[in-house]
Amino acid sequence: MLFAFICDTYFQKKVSSVLVNGDIPNHKMVTITANEFLESGKLPEGISGVIAERATWQKNFSLFRYFGLLPLLEQHALAFVANAQDMEFKGRGAMKNKEFIIPNSINAEEASTQLSRLLELPPPAFTHPKSKAIA
Repeated sequence: MLFAFICDTYFQKKVSSVLVNGDIPNHKMVTITANEFLESGKLPEGISGVIAERATWQKNFSLFRYFGLLPLLEQHALAFVANAQDMEFKGRGAMKNKEFIIPNSINAEEASTQLSRLLELPPPAFTHPKSKAIA
């Protein structure tokens, strides 16, 4: 299965190299930065799920919402890479304690298991209102 991993270059050093390099059995990971996602306005073809690094998500959530990219992310299974289970994520308040969180220090075998579990979950029925641009 193919996953899109949204992680800015600056934060990649804080995440397991397994996720950044995509060395996961039975799964393939395509890493894109938030800027690449914002510029293209689309995700890679054929992805099964989206994984976002916590700091990248926090930093770019408002831009994703403003440019109408959140529905693209949320039509797939969505998970976050973070240090702790009880994180607060921008725009995810209604999903608190229901988020699928993958630990930063995950190894290849655990990552394969977690990604398989992620695919079994339905995408969250959670939508964000589009922000209104001031004319």
